[in-house]
This record gives sequence, structure tokens and C-alpha cells, in this order.
Amino acid sequence: MKAFVRRGLVAALFIAGALSTSNAQVKLGFVDTEVIIQQLPEFKDIQSKLQDREKAYVDTLQAMEKNYRSRVEAYQKQQSMLNPDAKAKEEQELQGIVSQYQQYQQERLGPQGDLARYQSELLEPVKLRVRGAIERVAKDEKITAVMDKAMVIYFDAKNDITFKVLDNLKRGN
Repeated sequence: MKAFVRRGLVAALFIAGALSTSNAQVKLGFVDTEVIIQQLPEFKDIQSKLQDREKAYVDTLQAMEKNYRSRVEAYQKQQSMLNPDAKAKEEQELQGIVSQYQQYQQERLGPQGDLARYQSELLEPVKLRVRGAIERVAKDEKITAVMDKAMVIYFDAKNDITFKVLDNLKRGN
């Protein structure tokens, strides 16, 4: 939420600065980059690769969880027969399994994890292509600045260039 507010503030300052420093009319364009990226043919391939990798991570987590449950069941059955040292050792090993699970989950599926990095790596070339198309359309339309619709509360739909950018990408410019 803070990032959203910060981006909005930066955008507002940018627009205010552009309006105050120039007598020339500022023409703004708005684009929905998420819609554009999702409609590109390579996005389906990226999505498939991400789902495959995520499934592999989830499968590993499920195997770890299954191992933990079987160890807990075995411990519960033997608990009454174990001496205090053996109980403590087994409980410590069970806690270690939980820690490994949590660490694996964070390293693979967390916000800074392998999956997020892989997604960023796969999407970077697509984002660069989209940015190039946005710049080309903005120059063609003599637009001073383009903002993503996700950061704007209101805009006039006639200034939406999303489909012009999509058309530009599809034409291979």
C-alpha cells in the first residue's frame, strides 16, 4: 500500500512539475501494461514455465509434509515407550523438519524466492518490448507522458493507448 501511495505521489509531482514548467500543453496517455502482457503469445509460454516450476516446488513441499506427518504418527505411537532423552531428540528432529519446510517454502515460493526471480527473468524481455512499443506509440501520438492505469484513480478513456500499443506489438514494430 505504501508503494502505491508513493508511486501516486511521484506521478502527481511529475505531472504538476511538467504542467508548471512549460507553457506547452502536456498530453498524457494511459496504458494497462498487464492487459498488454497477458495478450502477448509468449505470455502463455511464460505462464506455463512458471506453473511447471511452481508445481515442482509444491510437490517437494507436499513430500516434506507427508514425511513430517508419518514421523509424527510414528512418534505418537512410540511416545509412551521412549525415555525423556529419546523424546526430546525426536521432538527436536520433528521441529527441524518443520524448519526445513518453512525455509524451503520461503526460498522457493516467497516474495524474494526462486519462483519470483524466475518470473522476473522471464518477463524482463517482454517488459522491454512493451516499453518500446509504448514509447513508439507515445511519439506517434505526440504524448508527453504515459502512465500505467494501475496507478491512476481516474482518467479520460480517450487517452487510453493500450490497444494502440497492442496493435504496435502485433505489427512487429
